[in-house]
Amino acid sequence: MGCGLDWTLPQAHFPGVEEHGYLSYWEKIGEIDLGDKTVLPVHIGFDSHREVDSSVLGKGWFIALLESHVEPVDENAMHVIMPDGWTFLFLRNGNSETWRGNSGWMGETNGSVFTISAPCGWRIKYDRGKIQEIDGDKIGTLTYCYNGGVPTEIDHEGSAVLQVERDPSSGMATALVIGEKRIELSLAQRPRVVNILGRNLINGFDLGLSSLQWPDGMKESFTFGTDQALSPTLTINQPEQLPRTLVWDAATRQIKSDGQWVYTLLPKGDRLRFTRVSPQKQTECYEADEATGMTLEKSADGGEIDTYRFVSGPLAGSVRKIEQLEGGNRRTLLYSASYFPSGDLMREMFYPDEMKIYSDKNELLKETIAGQVVYEQDLDSQGRVVRVVDQTRDLELKMTYDASGGRITQVFQRGAIFYTEQIDNNNKLVSLNEGDK
Repeated sequence: MGCGLDWTLPQAHFPGVEEHGYLSYWEKIGEIDLGDKTVLPVHIGFDSHREVDSSVLGKGWFIALLESHVEPVDENAMHVIMPDGWTFLFLRNGNSETWRGNSGWMGETNGSVFTISAPCGWRIKYDRGKIQEIDGDKIGTLTYCYNGGVPTEIDHEGSAVLQVERDPSSGMATALVIGEKRIELSLAQRPRVVNILGRNLINGFDLGLSSLQWPDGMKESFTFGTDQALSPTLTINQPEQLPRTLVWDAATRQIKSDGQWVYTLLPKGDRLRFTRVSPQKQTECYEADEATGMTLEKSADGGEIDTYRFVSGPLAGSVRKIEQLEGGNRRTLLYSASYFPSGDLMREMFYPDEMKIYSDKNELLKETIAGQVVYEQDLDSQGRVVRVVDQTRDLELKMTYDASGGRITQVFQRGAIFYTEQIDNNNKLVSLNEGDK
C-alpha cells in the first residue's frame, strides 16, 4: 500500500537506530484483514527517547495503529506519529488553519480536531492529539473507542478488529486481540537509569513490555537491564534466533551498541555521522545532509557511495546523481537522472554505458547498452504504443488501432511473424492466430 501510508516497519539506514541516534526497535505482531485485499499491519515499537508511554505496553513502547497521535512542535509545526509508526512533519500554511505534510498529505485544524488527508482518499481524524478515525475509499471507516482517555478498541463496520484486554483488578493490559488472534502480553519492572554529574544511577523502576505469546505457543521476550557501566540495555529473545542486546547512553539516550556492532555518533552541524564497527574491525558509515540533499554510505565490504538529491520544488527527494569515492579522493559517476517539469523521470544513465528514456507518463521508451538499442517503444500522436522492439528476447511488436478502440498486435520473433492477436475496445480477446495465418 502506498499513498503516504507506507505500512512498512519504520527504519532509518541502520536497523535499531533512528536518524537522531536514539535506539528504535520495531516489529510487526499481527495484521487486520479488512477485505478487498486491504490488510493493515499492527506494528509495535520501542524508542529510548520516547516521552509518551504506551497505555498498553508501558514505558518507551508504542502500538502504532492503536496509539497514533499528534505531538505539537510549536505553533507552526507538529509531528504526527502515523498508524504505521512513521513520523510525519506538518507545517502550517501561513496564518491559516491548513497544513502541509510528507508524501502529499495535507491537514486542517478546527478547534481541537486535526484532520489529515492523502491525495488518494485516505483521511485520519485526531481530537486533542488522539486518533479517532481512519477513512479510506476501499476500507470504509475505522473507529476508535476510548475509556477514560485510554484506547480500548478499534471497530470496523460495527465489529471489533483490535481489542485490548485488561486485568479487572489491576487495570494492566493482559492481551491484544487482533482479528481472531489473541496475543497474550506481560509487563515487568525495568530499571530507570539516570545520569547525574557524569555517573549512571538507578533511581527507580518503570513498567514495560516483558513478553508476547501467540496462539500457536510462540513466545518472544524483552528483558531490560544494565551493563557493567550501568548503561540501560534491552535484550530481545525471538524463536529460532540468537538473543539481540541493544545498549544506549543514559545521558543522551543515543545508541551505544547493537549486538556486536559498536556505534560512534559524530555531530556535524544539525546532523550526525553514524559509524559502527564490528569485532572483526569491519566499519560502516552513514550520513545524511538534508540541507544539501547529500547522503554518504560506506559498507563494510565496499567503498563510499555518495547520493545527491534535489532539496526543493517538485523534484524534492528525487535522485540527481550517485558517485563512488575511491582511493586518492577520486570520484566515479555511477548514476544520473533527468526529470520532466512535472517531476516524472525522463532519463536515467547507469554508467558507464546504459541509458533509459521515459515518456511523460513514466513509460520506458528506449534502452541502450554500449550504444546498442536493446529496447525501444514508439507512440502515435495519441500516445498509443504502435511499435516495440525488445532485442533481449528477439521480439518486435507492431500495433494498429481501429476507430472503436480495438487493437491488432503482430508479434515477430527473429524477423518472422510469431502470432497475431486481436483485442476489442473492451480489452477482450477476439482472435489469436499463429504464424501468418
